[in-house]
Amino acid sequence: MERIIGRRVGARIRDLRVRAGLSQSTLAERLVPPVEPETISRWERGTRLPALDRLQDVASALGTDLDDFLAGMIRAPEPTADSRRATREIDEIGKMLAPLSPRHLESIRAMIAAHLAAVKAAQDS
Repeated sequence: MERIIGRRVGARIRDLRVRAGLSQSTLAERLVPPVEPETISRWERGTRLPALDRLQDVASALGTDLDDFLAGMIRAPEPTADSRRATREIDEIGKMLAPLSPRHLESIRAMIAAHLAAVKAAQDS
C-alpha cells in the first residue's frame, strides 16, 4: 500500500512540476528550507515520501494547496516508462539552461516556440 501511495504522490509532484516548467533543482531550491534535487527525484520515483507538512510546502511551491494536491493525486495516472524518460530529459535540459542569461533563454524559448508551431502545422496538414 505504501508503494502505491508513494507512486501516486510522486506522479502528482512530477505532473505539477512539469506543468509549471520547473526542473527538480528549481523546485528543490523553492522549498524552505531547500532540499537536494535528489530528494525531489526520490519523491517523484516514490522511493521516499515527504512528511505531511513538507508536502504542504511542496504543493505551495507548485502553485496549489494541499487539498488540490491530494485531490489531483487521486486522479493521477501511474507514471509510464515514457513519462519517466521525458521527466529525466526535461531535467537534463533544465540543467543545461540554468547558467544562461535571460536574453539567451528568451532566444531559446522563441526557437522552441517556432519549432513547435512548425510541427503542429505539419501535423494539421
